[in-house]
Amino acid sequence: MKIKLPVTLYQRILSILSFLLLAGQILCLILRWNHLPDEIPTHFGLSGQADAYGSKGSVILLPVISILIYLLMIFVEKFPELWNVPGHVTPENIGWIYGNVKSMLVSEKFGVCFIFFYINYCTVFCRDIGAWFLPVSMLYLAGTMVFFLRRAVHFK
Repeated sequence: MKIKLPVTLYQRILSILSFLLLAGQILCLILRWNHLPDEIPTHFGLSGQADAYGSKGSVILLPVISILIYLLMIFVEKFPELWNVPGHVTPENIGWIYGNVKSMLVSEKFGVCFIFFYINYCTVFCRDIGAWFLPVSMLYLAGTMVFFLRRAVHFK
């Protein structure tokens, strides 16, 4: 069944912030390109310190991956009828269930955009990402899914 979901204020704000993070990542790279050293960090270990280096051209891969993930998530958001959602979907609750899952997807898109923006920022400025980054990122992404999926399962 084809369903048209309204966009909530929460979804609109996070979508705008996600786009700004994506654009900021690209802009940061463009503005810093001439100031990049020939060798830049290409991987960060669990401690948050750079543990692999590559040519400055390798930093282009981060925005490319970000754009592809961003576009994929926008595509997925547009087709709620293809989602496998938790809980029992009825004609009475279909709008709420799908709206909840769309909010989850928008929240995850924001998280992914922030993660890639921050990694890009640290790479472009040759800084360590910090030991806090991986646990906080994973907590945000997993916590967002748990929050929205629990809401969907417990919705009456």
